[in-house]
Amino acid sequence: MPRRRILLTGADSLAGSHILNLLLSDNNSSVRAVVGSPERAYAIQHQHRQGTLDLTVVPEEESTVPGAFDNALSDYGDPFHTVIHTVTANPSEEADCLARFINLETTTVIGFLKSLQEVAREVKRVVIVTSLTPYARWLIDPQIERSSRGAANAIHGSTVVDPEYILATSQASDNIIHDAVLRWMRESNAPFDNVWITAPSVYGPTVGLLETSSDLIEANRRIWNICSNEHREAMESPPYGIAQFLDVRDLALASVRAAYMTHASNKRFLISAGIMPSGSEIASFLVACFPGFQGRVQTNGTPAYRSFVEDPSVPFADIHLTATILGLSQYHSAEQTLADTARQILDLQQRKDWRRIIQS
Repeated sequence: MPRRRILLTGADSLAGSHILNLLLSDNNSSVRAVVGSPERAYAIQHQHRQGTLDLTVVPEEESTVPGAFDNALSDYGDPFHTVIHTVTANPSEEADCLARFINLETTTVIGFLKSLQEVAREVKRVVIVTSLTPYARWLIDPQIERSSRGAANAIHGSTVVDPEYILATSQASDNIIHDAVLRWMRESNAPFDNVWITAPSVYGPTVGLLETSSDLIEANRRIWNICSNEHREAMESPPYGIAQFLDVRDLALASVRAAYMTHASNKRFLISAGIMPSGSEIASFLVACFPGFQGRVQTNGTPAYRSFVEDPSVPFADIHLTATILGLSQYHSAEQTLADTARQILDLQQRKDWRRIIQS
């Protein structure tokens, strides 16, 4: 199998770090990883000690600027064949309505593809990895803190949420951007094809140990709140109203397979593992599985955990297409995702307790 040169953006994100982990385990891949700061580059280099990684920094605040990725894309001695793009635009103050947010994201993605066309002319495939969380987050609270990590960590409070409206509007937003990108590719005769992967909300463990609770991004923050009895009013509802979920490890595997599978060309994959249970059901599950959470996690009278009821109807996802082309027919269950994530959280809490004992 020929060696493939791959550029991965957002390698310091939850999804990006798992994608990087898979790519580094493949001897047929040579990877350049783009991260948002020198500190994160150092952390990733420290985490992967098997050798010197090809890392480059594009500051988060510059990621939407035209040409921001030009230096990362330039590698004339060993040109890239494939790009996996996981960076999502952060709403600025200019995005004072959803339409402008959609336009911002559309402009950002197309701007990135224009850079590919001009700078990395050997690229033949671009995999764009997205989730519905940014749109849902904007719908819940347009004024929410705009930094990617801060926004991902925020959980809505007493806002009344209509889950069906949030899901439908978020999916429609993603549809608009996807269609605009395809239209641009046709009109510009782009020399590469495109694979578009969308997850609803993303849960799952991090690649390495949790150092602080701020490392918990995406929907994982909800699990921390349940484990810590924080934000009780927001605990029952899923983050930003989206109950559909996908384990980050399944999203990463789908992204890497999409980079290699010939038949994935110009396909769009909507991937979901089902419905994440309510907050009280999650609390009951955690207490049943981890004795260390007893006394920490409030179950509010929820009956003892037995098993989550699987919801076979997943209207968001195209299960057949994902199974046929990407070979993904089995996903991490809610129990597996919660257990692996909670295990990291419990370990972090125990280490924090131990440090307090030592300091005292």
